[in-house]
Amino acid sequence: MRIPFLSRPSTPVVERRRQPRLRPHGDSYARIDGRDFALRNWSEDGLLIAPYVGALVPGQRATLAVVIRDWHDPDGTLCLENLAVTILRIDGLGMAVRFRGLERYKAAALREHYRRKSRSPKRGR
Repeated sequence: MRIPFLSRPSTPVVERRRQPRLRPHGDSYARIDGRDFALRNWSEDGLLIAPYVGALVPGQRATLAVVIRDWHDPDGTLCLENLAVTILRIDGLGMAVRFRGLERYKAAALREHYRRKSRSPKRGR
């Protein structure tokens, strides 16, 4: 006997993001209003901060600082201050933010750090 809804093949998950997200393997965090929140993943476009409990709401613009560092990492630490972001969503997964209007040197530093990390074969995504 075939059960019509359970016997259908599952649809493959299509990745629609422009860039794969990278998971930090260390003490990486975002500082918002003087409080540190752990980073779940990041890319050149934005961050996923989890868990987040605070006063920000989706659609709001904010500034934050981010520190991305991995344990025993030869690439070093990336520290960026006063990043302008837009809050995309806040849900059970955390708070998703997108960078907006980054200064040229900050965008270049973020892009270079992302390029080095995404090439590394041992990094999880």
